[in-house]
Amino acid sequence: MVPLTVCVIFVVSTCAGNAAEFVEIGLQKQLFVDDHVIAGKKYVTRTLGRAVKENNGQPIFADGWFYGTVLHDDGKFKMWARQDIPDGYRYEYSESVDGLHFTRVAEVTGIYSAAHSFAVSIDPHETDPTHRYKAAHDAPGTMAGIAHSADGIRWIPYNSGEPVTHRAADTYNQILWDEAAQTYRLFTRTDFGTTGGSGEIRGNREMVNPDVKADPTNWTMVREWMFDREGKSESNRRQLYGLTDWIYCGVHFGLMSVFEWPGDVSEGPNDFFTHHERDVMNFYIATSRDGDQWDLSWVYAEKPIIPRGGDGAFDNDIILPSSTIVTHDDRHWLYYGGANERHGTKEVVFTREHAIGLATIRLDGFISLTAGDKPGTVLTKPFKLEGGNLHVNVDAAQGKVRVDVLDVSGKPLAGYSGRKATTYHEVDELRLSPRWSESLSEIKGRVIRLRFNLTRGALYSFQVEEE
Repeated sequence: MVPLTVCVIFVVSTCAGNAAEFVEIGLQKQLFVDDHVIAGKKYVTRTLGRAVKENNGQPIFADGWFYGTVLHDDGKFKMWARQDIPDGYRYEYSESVDGLHFTRVAEVTGIYSAAHSFAVSIDPHETDPTHRYKAAHDAPGTMAGIAHSADGIRWIPYNSGEPVTHRAADTYNQILWDEAAQTYRLFTRTDFGTTGGSGEIRGNREMVNPDVKADPTNWTMVREWMFDREGKSESNRRQLYGLTDWIYCGVHFGLMSVFEWPGDVSEGPNDFFTHHERDVMNFYIATSRDGDQWDLSWVYAEKPIIPRGGDGAFDNDIILPSSTIVTHDDRHWLYYGGANERHGTKEVVFTREHAIGLATIRLDGFISLTAGDKPGTVLTKPFKLEGGNLHVNVDAAQGKVRVDVLDVSGKPLAGYSGRKATTYHEVDELRLSPRWSESLSEIKGRVIRLRFNLTRGALYSFQVEEE
């Protein structure tokens, strides 16, 4: 790794000041995916992490396909994956201890037999164990249906199996509970062009319903949208094929399947080997604080979180993410469906082979603030220090880290700066615990700021914790 110097500076205030400047963080981990907690920064760049493909880039599940889900629950990985059969589709439930080797357990029952998609979530808000698992799928008429289950295998539809939305829900449909907003969210596909054929323009819609058991059809539209930052003609460049929401540390991560150069099949006839650039699908992430307004920077920078494979790879033309991300063993596990041919059109139908792959990324490693040779700074907004410990997720493998404490005017606070602060050399830690000659707990309850100074390195997150 490149040399890195990181310095974290607390600015401590004895008075509340302007309440509008404060941010409430409590003991929740703070990610640097946006400026939610940041008051200012200099000479740092927001950088996308890159997931590493596991199993040497080979499939871990040779004949499965997403739209589906992998969760970690009850000490094991649980996968719901689609199987293509001669007369349609079916979904199978599989389990794994290590996340790489899965064993089929049972075929999913109780949902619409021709369901094209099936996204599963575990509902932390639910008190009835028979409704612990919730899922969304496409119901008859290419509309969204939802169901519940006690075991993830035997499902009971809500709304007597009838759709809960109108048309355009044949890619990912997802239902999940948003604890912060105290509501269920339903994401589905929607169309802005003609329905079917080369004229369709894909987009996404989001709806909310505070109680799906009381009324599974009581969905209020939040927003329908498509890629149009570059104007209406942008649909020729990219379309939103599917979006699901993964909520982590107060941030909504949009897991986006983006259809690139849709319908442009000019790169040649059916070819399982070649890595194409048009009529392909890439996996991007977007971020949001409300699950509605998304930061699409990585899409427009053309930086997918998992790059498609090269010539001959099973995922050289299509990568379609699982509906959610697994966090386990201090890593994030990104399961995805891969295919070795393009999407195709109504007029040009490509055959292709599907499989499921896995990539992982370090804890909190999706987006970092990085600095080069010129020292950079990151200053947080004021917040009340609710705990006596600080953990910093930082890569300083070839550098050093120092944490100083200053007062509100920027002057060093005795016992928390300079020689009174420990300097750490050559560390790369998920939970670095800075130390000073004085205990951080001595200023617990005070209003503080953090200022991080970095040179040649990456800063991922920080968290205030109890002693």
